[in-house]
Amino acid sequence: MKKYLVLFGAAVVMMALASPAVAQFTSWGHMEIQTIWEKAPDFNTGMPWQMDSLTGATNRDEAWRHVAQRYRFYLQYGDPKTVRAVIGFEADSTDWGQLANTSSTVTGGGMGVYRADQVQMEIKHAYLDFVIPNTPLSIMAGIQFWDVGGRIWMNNDAPGIRAVANFAPHKVTGWWWRENDVLTSTSTGASSRNTYSVNDTYGVMWEMAQQQFNAIAWGAYKNDLFTGNQSTVVNKYDDHPWTTGIGGGYRPGNWIFNGSLVYVGGKRDFKNFTGTGGSKSDYSNYAAELSAKYQIGPGMFVGLEGFYSSGQDANKNDKINLYQIPTGSEGQSIFGNDRTVFFWMNAAQMGYYHERNLGFMGLWYGRANFEYSPTAWVRMNLNYLYIGDNNKGDAGTGISAFTKVSGTKQINGVLGARQNEDLKYVGQEINLITTFNIYKNFTYNVGIYYFLPGTMYDRLNTAGTATVQSADNSYGINTKMVYAF
Repeated sequence: MKKYLVLFGAAVVMMALASPAVAQFTSWGHMEIQTIWEKAPDFNTGMPWQMDSLTGATNRDEAWRHVAQRYRFYLQYGDPKTVRAVIGFEADSTDWGQLANTSSTVTGGGMGVYRADQVQMEIKHAYLDFVIPNTPLSIMAGIQFWDVGGRIWMNNDAPGIRAVANFAPHKVTGWWWRENDVLTSTSTGASSRNTYSVNDTYGVMWEMAQQQFNAIAWGAYKNDLFTGNQSTVVNKYDDHPWTTGIGGGYRPGNWIFNGSLVYVGGKRDFKNFTGTGGSKSDYSNYAAELSAKYQIGPGMFVGLEGFYSSGQDANKNDKINLYQIPTGSEGQSIFGNDRTVFFWMNAAQMGYYHERNLGFMGLWYGRANFEYSPTAWVRMNLNYLYIGDNNKGDAGTGISAFTKVSGTKQINGVLGARQNEDLKYVGQEINLITTFNIYKNFTYNVGIYYFLPGTMYDRLNTAGTATVQSADNSYGINTKMVYAF
């Protein structure tokens, strides 16, 4: 009798494991470990960059070196063809051996501490995704990933709702995400939810995908009644920029062409303005990219690429000409993917804690590259970039078009640049990015670089009249190991 009970119990367990409810659970994610070694990332001038605690010391010939780690893990219950719930988790470190968070506030990015079991896990995403029955329309509601305009506009997580209509080969998406609603203790005005003090973005996008080409067009409007109305803002304002973008790709024969253009218009309206330079600032800025890639043989490609984003004229206090992206967009994190090892962040291949300059707004570059995969398990990408600055203006103090507050003009737009004269040349980067496909979904990326900085990184004396230290070249090797599951 006992034997039959055991067999019956085993059958029940097998049926439970094979039931539709259990079968609807799926999971995915990835684990990555990054290493950084960069010689003279401050160009031996002691000028500010990253988290440099030794700012001001020249000729110290320092090396920037550390190890960082991150993982993401997602759980899904349901069926994407009907309804599903998705929750994503993330944990990461800025360094192995970083200081522990001793405050009572739970913060992210602390996985690398000694005795790591004290670290709190972060919520990355949490949303519902469902199809309206008998329609081509699907809805995603909750904290989700937003990707609009590729690497040069929105790439971030936010709470909101999107509606997607699929009419193959066309797809139309409408969306709304929210950055702020509740006023904080440092804000003025009525307290919270009964006041419409929001920062919302609305938009619509059309996409078409074909075998030989694809196209995209989109537009967005930002209604920001929150950001510029906190007590810390000297001249309070409402912000109403609008953005439109087009892009696409064409793939004739051995060629691959891609391009996109984004334009930002609208107004920043200052309230109770008492300063000089007018009570409004008009948005008028843009960014564009264009690339061409040609296959010259099996696994062998050559390519050319150009990127340009408008810069600020520091002499104009009524125009916002510096190209604008959504708050904290991680398009900056992926901007250097497949392109840089040092200057801009290459999150996909090199990780998150290595870039010299996070922002790409107000800058331009030209790139030439050669790509070769001698075998299926290795891919090499040799890049050359010439980088320039589109910001301009006279040195000295002036009124900012962004805040209407007097201050020193920023006429050179990269981190650590001197501001005593208007300069256009930022530098050149030569790098080799090699990807080793060790196993399926397990890769090891190795990037080596050499960077030649322009004179805008030279350190001047306190009077700004003579060079104390000329910018030295930087070089290094950064790596990232990734397993996707």
